[in-house]
Amino acid sequence: MRSLLIAATFLCGGAIAQGTSKLYPPGWNKEATKPPMGWRSWNAFGNRIDEKTFEAAVDAITARVWNEPKVSLADAGYVRVGIDEGWENCSGTDPAGGMRQHDEAGFPLINVERFPDMKRLVAYGHSKGVKMGWYLNGCACGEAKERLPNYRGDVQRLAEFGFDAVKIDGCGAATNMTYYAQLMAKTNKTYEIENCHWGVCGADRKFHNPDGASCPTEGWCPFNHFRTSGDINAGPMSWFANLQTTVRFLDASAPLSRPSCWAYPDMLEVGRVQGASFAWQRAHFGAWCVVSAPLVLGLDLTDTANLASVVPIVTNPEAIAVNQQWAGHPGRLVAQFDPPAAPPAAPAPAVRRRAFSAGEASAGEGRPAGEAALPSAAKAKVQVWAKPQPKGTVAVYVVNPAASGNAARVSVGFEALGLAATSASVRDLWARQEAGHTKGATLTVEVAPLDSAFLLLTPAGA
Repeated sequence: MRSLLIAATFLCGGAIAQGTSKLYPPGWNKEATKPPMGWRSWNAFGNRIDEKTFEAAVDAITARVWNEPKVSLADAGYVRVGIDEGWENCSGTDPAGGMRQHDEAGFPLINVERFPDMKRLVAYGHSKGVKMGWYLNGCACGEAKERLPNYRGDVQRLAEFGFDAVKIDGCGAATNMTYYAQLMAKTNKTYEIENCHWGVCGADRKFHNPDGASCPTEGWCPFNHFRTSGDINAGPMSWFANLQTTVRFLDASAPLSRPSCWAYPDMLEVGRVQGASFAWQRAHFGAWCVVSAPLVLGLDLTDTANLASVVPIVTNPEAIAVNQQWAGHPGRLVAQFDPPAAPPAAPAPAVRRRAFSAGEASAGEGRPAGEAALPSAAKAKVQVWAKPQPKGTVAVYVVNPAASGNAARVSVGFEALGLAATSASVRDLWARQEAGHTKGATLTVEVAPLDSAFLLLTPAGA
């Protein structure tokens, strides 16, 4: 009976135009007041998933086998597991009419050979204390016609299966984020909502729906985190390129990234960056921390040897604290410098990217590579980022993307960092130890190629 009542309620709903509704300002559903932390399947497995993939991920994320005393990734904050592309059944009766992955009533078709009981799988995650996330409007089936029953069927199943979160991709025609939020609000449950529309502001790129924007406004954010970029990949400079796409949402005085409405440059590739040293993997993690990005792991959690190599990075409590704490701003790019001159570098190995031009998608693997071109290590600049922390402290992240050459030595004034002091103590967040003091209202840092510094500055007397 409850399912029938939900469906009837949904039939009364109507979409609201982007930016005009006062019902969905940032924080409307009180979800994701801190950047979400968890794991999602796409980076490691693509669409090659089944229910065992997620049972294993739940087991791995809750296993207390790391560090001393023994803790789990969930203990460190990674309490979410997200199903991504690969659960869909694309055998609908009217592919051209918006029924390739939905039935006539609008309910999503599930590949029951891979996922025989979605509700049971969600319950399994809940039994281990894990929040479970789903994935909608995906690329595998690529429905090209918008149907209101499909929105309603998606959200009804989201509620019936017991999911806690959902990622809404931009490949299919169901791109109206306001309508999805409106329907979810009528289920008497809140969901953490990811807008995965690839950083396209205004109408969405493919279907031109004004409510399909990836970007919030000051008063409109019917989702909890929003993609600023195309898909990340395991190339050595991909994460650095995606980091740059956050800048436009991190204005010094009026950032659009804020609690319950976080800018998100995609899942982490820590543990997967091709040819990367420990230091460059760590730099990737620090970048996501300093801009308050959701920390969503993307490596295979069952590859325990590889996971062990990056656990010291992704469980660093002081780096995570910078990400999770809010003191009025999500973090921002403060300064850029040319790296020290270096001898000509050998060409970087080619990175295989999906063969789609910007804005295009195809059935099976339809995620655009993104608007920002990958910067080469030779052209990328040394960057200084800062994020305010409680009690007047400031986290400072310095990254040197040069592939070779001498260490970069940079100096930045306290005023630019947002630090109201003339001297400060310095804590090295990577080493998790005190690193002396800096005076003269200036911070000077030296960073080796393909490395980073992550520091916490505390004003004298604070």
